[in-house]
Amino acid sequence: MEAIANILDLYADVEEQDLNEIAVLRVPRIIPADRSDPMAYLNEDEFIMRYRLSNEAVRDLLREITPRLQRIRNNRGCSVPHQLQLLVALRYMASGNFQITMGDCGEMSTASVSKYIKIIAMAIARQASHHIHFPEPDEARSLGSQFYDIAGMPGVIGCIDGSHVKIISPGGDNAEVYRCRKGFMSLNVQGICDAQMKFINIVCSWPGSTHDARIFENSRIYTKLEGGQYSGHLLGDSGYGCSDFLMTPVLNPRTQKERNYNAAHVRTRNVIERAFGIWKRRFACLSIPLRTKLSTSKVIIMACAVLHNIAINRRIPIEDGFEHPLEQIGEYYHEGEGEEYNVAGGPHRRQALIERWF
Repeated sequence: MEAIANILDLYADVEEQDLNEIAVLRVPRIIPADRSDPMAYLNEDEFIMRYRLSNEAVRDLLREITPRLQRIRNNRGCSVPHQLQLLVALRYMASGNFQITMGDCGEMSTASVSKYIKIIAMAIARQASHHIHFPEPDEARSLGSQFYDIAGMPGVIGCIDGSHVKIISPGGDNAEVYRCRKGFMSLNVQGICDAQMKFINIVCSWPGSTHDARIFENSRIYTKLEGGQYSGHLLGDSGYGCSDFLMTPVLNPRTQKERNYNAAHVRTRNVIERAFGIWKRRFACLSIPLRTKLSTSKVIIMACAVLHNIAINRRIPIEDGFEHPLEQIGEYYHEGEGEEYNVAGGPHRRQALIERWF
């Protein structure tokens, strides 16, 4: 009524018959942002905090995986949008908590959340070949220069390590093979990363009791490197065998050159330690036991690796408010400890590298 009165005041000198012709103006109504769509009402920082990717990155990911998705109807017969399915899955991966996910995504049932997580994780994991790529021999040369800039270690094309992702017991007669040496059930995930902490290889199918070296020796990357097409090498800790294509630290260095080599090795290989740490910090579901079926857990791990690379490519920051602190992954080399495990020819190539470069 106040708005109408103001309008009438403006037209006080207009003939009465003209006033009758003036349409009654309605007071503009401010429509709040749709609270059912986080992509509409959350600002960029809030969105990244909850989903670990930017709004734009999620939209691009949605377009990428949509051809692999189908419409799903809820119990009321309503079609569940692909966007909502994706946000449900991302929120779970970010928090690792079904209750938080249910509360943030429309108070869905646990069964619905579980269903969307599996569907979306599968769709993302199937895109792994587009986001996780081990370089071809000609591409590996550029990686060598990036690693060299870290600590002067020559010829490095990647850093390798294993990290345990906790799971619940899968049950069955062979459940104990998933118990790692630290006493909990896990999958031992092999990761190889580049100098930007982006994964260029992920293997997430081995039980927690499996040794890192065994996983590597049974991987496709091992076969590819063993073929001799690559002039460079990986860096791994002393749990791996020193070979022509994987350099390990010298366990009992006797010369200054060997000590210099070890120092450069640790500083450079730290990239994979940090990659695993950021990966688990960004996607907290990897830091607490995955309470999904074993097959689904493997898919979630691969999907998180894809999302990690997307975040690295887009330089999406790690926020201080993330739920879980950065944890220490893996083990560093400690001088004079352990027993070295070598592959024929490896120590000779390592010694030649030490003498030439350090």
